[in-house]
Amino acid sequence: MITSHNLKFSYSAQKKFQFPDISCGDRETLLILGQSGKGKTTLLHLLALLLQPESGEVIIGGRSIKHLSHEQIALIRAKTIGIVYQRAHFVSALSVIDNMLLSNFLAEKDQDRKRAIYLANELGFAEHLSKKTSQLSQGEQQRVSIARALMNDPNVILADEPTSSLDDLNCQRVIDLLKTQSASIGASLVVVTHDQRLKSEFSNQVIL
Repeated sequence: MITSHNLKFSYSAQKKFQFPDISCGDRETLLILGQSGKGKTTLLHLLALLLQPESGEVIIGGRSIKHLSHEQIALIRAKTIGIVYQRAHFVSALSVIDNMLLSNFLAEKDQDRKRAIYLANELGFAEHLSKKTSQLSQGEQQRVSIARALMNDPNVILADEPTSSLDDLNCQRVIDLLKTQSASIGASLVVVTHDQRLKSEFSNQVIL
């Protein structure tokens, strides 16, 4: 479960954000909608513990992050949060499967090749595991990014604009995959987007 209270963040005196409180329980989904410039990615990065708020707090699994050290926060992020970035960030020198296994390493867990192969089969890219990520299509890279976010059975899955560049068919496929996989591992799923097609897919919504 992830919740936030009174989050504020400033890039400058002219660029300040104050965000509504959010709450997303285990096996629940939340859609955060907003147009460009409304701070969607900033909010996701606050929830992902990649940014520190000017004020307010993020609570994950009943634990406040407010007074933890940078090292503690980094470990919580690696072990309990799966992030699907708008643009996939991979280590170009590594194969697809090694990019997935890197998630285990960063979370100080044993490398789970069996889970990586299982997720690749579930998401339809098992035949590409030995390739470099640069050899994949954008849609395939996106599915690898989703699989990597699920490698450690995270408590929270955060997805930043996962469908904005996809056609209707692949948009539906990606959302179905995210919802199915998050439900199967009991995770909270938070999707941040301006894609109006997703409004009918989520009953729990926040508008920025």
